[in-house]
Amino acid sequence: MRTTRRRRLGAAAGALALAASMAQAQSAPTTQTTPAALVAGFERTELPGGEHMGLAQIAYLVEFAPGWRAGPALYGSATGQRGGLFTWGAEAQKLWRFGERWQAVGGLYVGGGGGGNAPVGGGLMLRPHADLLYGFDGWALGVSASQVRFPNGDIRSSQLGVVLSVDDRFEHGTPGSAWRGAGESWLRVDRLVLGGGRYAEPAPGADSLGVISLRAEHDLGPVWIASAEAGAAVQGDGDGYAEFGAGLAALWPTPLPGLRLGGRAMLGLGGGGAVPTGGGIIGKAALLARWQFAGPWLVELEGGRVHAFSGGDLDSNYAMLSLGRSFGAPGAGTPAVETEFALAAQSYDAQRRDGSRRRLETVGLKISRALDERWYLAGQAFGAVTGGAGAYSVGLVGLGARWPVATGWRVGAEALAGAAGGGGVDSKGGAIVQPKLWVGTDVGRHGRLQLGAGYIRSLRGELSAPLVELSWGVALGRP
Repeated sequence: MRTTRRRRLGAAAGALALAASMAQAQSAPTTQTTPAALVAGFERTELPGGEHMGLAQIAYLVEFAPGWRAGPALYGSATGQRGGLFTWGAEAQKLWRFGERWQAVGGLYVGGGGGGNAPVGGGLMLRPHADLLYGFDGWALGVSASQVRFPNGDIRSSQLGVVLSVDDRFEHGTPGSAWRGAGESWLRVDRLVLGGGRYAEPAPGADSLGVISLRAEHDLGPVWIASAEAGAAVQGDGDGYAEFGAGLAALWPTPLPGLRLGGRAMLGLGGGGAVPTGGGIIGKAALLARWQFAGPWLVELEGGRVHAFSGGDLDSNYAMLSLGRSFGAPGAGTPAVETEFALAAQSYDAQRRDGSRRRLETVGLKISRALDERWYLAGQAFGAVTGGAGAYSVGLVGLGARWPVATGWRVGAEALAGAAGGGGVDSKGGAIVQPKLWVGTDVGRHGRLQLGAGYIRSLRGELSAPLVELSWGVALGRP
């Protein structure tokens, strides 16, 4: 009797242990891999008066449902005489596959911006398109038929272009869980580097130009580093100047602990703020000295030359001093850190250079990465879509903090600084600050809806206004 009872108790205990382990396995967070693509394109757009402008595109698109994908996108002038025209926003696409190789794509881009003295009106840009691509192993190449419209401006152009799509894997998990994926996505960020510097002579006879830049780096090995970067003017007469590009660096160790020496090159688009970049293609070549001085923190000194390749006069020596932070190589067991990608809109009354004060609306992209449960780093970029300030754009970086107040609800504060200019807005020099308070709520498992109120202020110009912001984002665990 006792033996039978012990067997029954043992069996029940074993069943409970098995059920508990199965429940734990089912609830244990796992890394998910979603198909994605890095898409680049080029087309020749017609402006009023028969003028032509080469328009370059880059987008990162994640498949959120079978055959449907969406993500951030950037467009910029690459040839012609409108260097500095940029818009950024969101792209959504429907993808069909025919056989093993052929792909058809229908999509719509919505964004804001302008520049290069182009007739963009308020800055809202729409680009419906249809693409046909032929696939190879891991990439596809094809043609695109599109229409570029600025509804409150004078640009409406239909054209053919070329498009390149490179397959990727977007990996994400649950914030705070142990990372189980390889972390090899194009979006993997191993390091962020924030710098400030000066272009010695951005135009013949012109005064020097103060600039800031933010660079995201992706380690390719012990020596080689790939990067994406954005920069803008914050001092001098070039407010409204902006640049975006991709680069490659090589750094070798030295006998001194933490010190590495090498160089880097960047190719991208730049212009605005009366900086003469012609069509907009620019490049940089520089020597680097980087010192990893305290754990993940580093300082970097860079000196080189920046040059415009598409008809502009920009050809200047430059120097930059930067502060960076490494996040460590991802792998099994690396903590999955919350990273949020958001689409946002802001509204405020902006002082103009002609002395008037008019409301404008901007749309933009925001990215934040948690440092711990409270603190996070933030980067944001906005472009005007209304208010007759189509060339006006804003770039911000800074630090934020958040506190939970109820289930699914949190409040937060941000201290941001950066650059703004263009569109006749009085942001003399370009340097701005933007403090902000916000309240947010969860929408589903990953969605975040946020309402904020803050203040934007130029350090040298008359721009000074309260603002409101509404954003919707997706929060994911990233290595």
